[in-house]
Amino acid sequence: MYPYFQKNTPLHAAETAADDPIRTFLSQNPAFGTLIFQVTGGQGAFPVPNATILLTKQLNDQQSLSFTVVTDESGKTAPVSLPAPSRELSQRPGNGIVFATYQAEISAPNYVTTEIRDLPVFDGITTIQPVSLSPDFGQKTREVEEIEDKEPDL
Repeated sequence: MYPYFQKNTPLHAAETAADDPIRTFLSQNPAFGTLIFQVTGGQGAFPVPNATILLTKQLNDQQSLSFTVVTDESGKTAPVSLPAPSRELSQRPGNGIVFATYQAEISAPNYVTTEIRDLPVFDGITTIQPVSLSPDFGQKTREVEEIEDKEPDL
């Protein structure tokens, strides 16, 4: 992990290099949002402890950022702070995407592995992401959930 990858430590444009996609990503995403996962089974009836969540952000064809967290006995993870664009971008129209997207792979013994694609992370916002795992009876190999966060039609 890069030593400058710390919450609220801005990376200035002069510190970025065209050949360093991690520094470029962090300079474009100087703020942080927080994710907490709540993993359950039985369609939300009970928590799934010790589920592993692999969060990734693909930077280019060869490099990605990844973070791994594990749920506690209540099925929740510790809060994970992730880079996101500054919320100031959302204050003016036409500034493009105001959130970063990540992929999550959630796995636990005896459950079908679930993927969540395009999980949005907003500056200063804590999101609790519910995940309901299906029991693995040997029939399914993966479940994929895609989150679409579109601009509202005004």
